[in-house]
Amino acid sequence: MKKMTFVLFMLVTACSFLMAEGQKEDDGIVTIGLSMSAHTQFLENVSAAAVRQADRMDDVEIIVLNANSDVDKQISDVDTLMVQQVDAIILNPLDKIGLGGVVDEVIKAGIPLVEVNTFTENDSYNVYVGSNEEDAGRIQGEWIFENIGDKGNVCILYGEMGHSGQIGRFEGLKKELLDKNPGWSILADQTGEWKRDEGLRITEDWLQRFDNIDVIAAQNDEMAMGALQAVQEAGMDIPVVGVDATPDAIESVIKGELSLTVFQDSEGQGASAVKVAYGLVNGESFKKFEEVPYQEVNQANAADFKKMLESWK
Repeated sequence: MKKMTFVLFMLVTACSFLMAEGQKEDDGIVTIGLSMSAHTQFLENVSAAAVRQADRMDDVEIIVLNANSDVDKQISDVDTLMVQQVDAIILNPLDKIGLGGVVDEVIKAGIPLVEVNTFTENDSYNVYVGSNEEDAGRIQGEWIFENIGDKGNVCILYGEMGHSGQIGRFEGLKKELLDKNPGWSILADQTGEWKRDEGLRITEDWLQRFDNIDVIAAQNDEMAMGALQAVQEAGMDIPVVGVDATPDAIESVIKGELSLTVFQDSEGQGASAVKVAYGLVNGESFKKFEEVPYQEVNQANAADFKKMLESWK
């Protein structure tokens, strides 16, 4: 009899626990889950901006998970956020196609989904907050044409292949430089996976293999700074252009080392993503694409961008 009573007690306790796990307490707090794709300087800035925005809002809590460049982990991270019954999810997808399935799962669960900085091919998400990736490549292409000329050889450092930024930034460079100017050609191209050490390693190899590189176009500043280091250590003078306008890249532009970076507003993207997610939970409507524009950062205006970034701290 005692054994039966104990078993019954355990069953009731387990059922109570499961019911509690399946219920979300309505305490007036909006919980937002943020799934970041990787640890890069720019994405850390986006994440920090999102956290700062949430902190400024009395009724918002934010849960941040990072996939560390692992698609399977990011899928698991989103599942975790859904199990925790967050009110909205902000997704910074690592892979344009590979994260498409989780979009359907989140929407099916009735959870508002905002994609930030990068987007999935599956456009069933509610809102994308970010920049037009082609504009970054276009700005690089314009600078290369205006400063180097209508012919030459470019080496391209891609980000993660299949990433919306990798695809869009190449399309912009292609349309603005390669398609408009038949005298320009791609001498070499390779993914540096957004990483500085890969940008350094790949560029060192290129410098040994080629003596006719006119410019190196990196799809983010981490790879650009790695490429610049390789060029400087080789005692060569090859222009390097990047994207993101990270603090060290801006400082390098000011010094006349890095030729160009393209400002991508991490503060605007992170903060706007939280505001949009919060608004969706509260029934507000938004455009499908909430754009945060890119801007050219050159030696003439880099100091102004440095001051702006410092004011965010």
